[in-house]
Amino acid sequence: MSEAAATPLRVLWLDEELVVVSKPAHMAVHRGGNIGKDEPVLLQSLRDQIGKHLYPVHRLDRPTSGIVAYGLTSAMAARLQENLHAPKARKEYLVLVRGTPPEEFVSERPLSDENDQPQPARTEFRRLAVLPRSSLLCARLCTGRMHQIRRHLAHLAHHVLGDTNYGKGRINAWFRATYGLPRLFLHAWRLCIRHPASDAPLELIDPLPEDLRLVLGRMPEMPRELLDGLGA
Repeated sequence: MSEAAATPLRVLWLDEELVVVSKPAHMAVHRGGNIGKDEPVLLQSLRDQIGKHLYPVHRLDRPTSGIVAYGLTSAMAARLQENLHAPKARKEYLVLVRGTPPEEFVSERPLSDENDQPQPARTEFRRLAVLPRSSLLCARLCTGRMHQIRRHLAHLAHHVLGDTNYGKGRINAWFRATYGLPRLFLHAWRLCIRHPASDAPLELIDPLPEDLRLVLGRMPEMPRELLDGLGA
């Protein structure tokens, strides 16, 4: 029985070495935990859609939307993983947070792993817009710890809006009632790496999904030019 998603996934890049796809919010990247046996997951859905075996390289949390890359051979997956961790690689997210942080700031707070051992972690942040009781940020992941962006921002009291794990329920409820915030406002929107086969620069952008664009569009303070650019 096929596990393909009801709506075809949006493929951002496909060649003989790798595929990059836009993961919808609420879709798990692979089966496990309490995922229902008939619930579509990204790995199997994309495999069925393009008819190729996939080799996982990285993942996104289930409530997060955006860019996920797979190698199409084990060798390319290994090269892709190296390139994702290269110093010049850029993995950028759009995130709506509580309050008004500085225009640019960095968190290097160590984050504990599943064995409760602290691991080095670095996230760089750039403020894009100041909005009612919130700010739109671009976050660059320099390491890849579990829930890194969400945990770093929660520690700084700039919780990600819609975050039911580390956020503030009362604030989430206000944004849901006032602006129709439907979910975690975290989207993996830009990936800049070297192609694992050719070593050529590869830049991919996954526009902000419509459900999150609608939230920003309901805020009069949101710059229209910026909003249009995020949806391009």
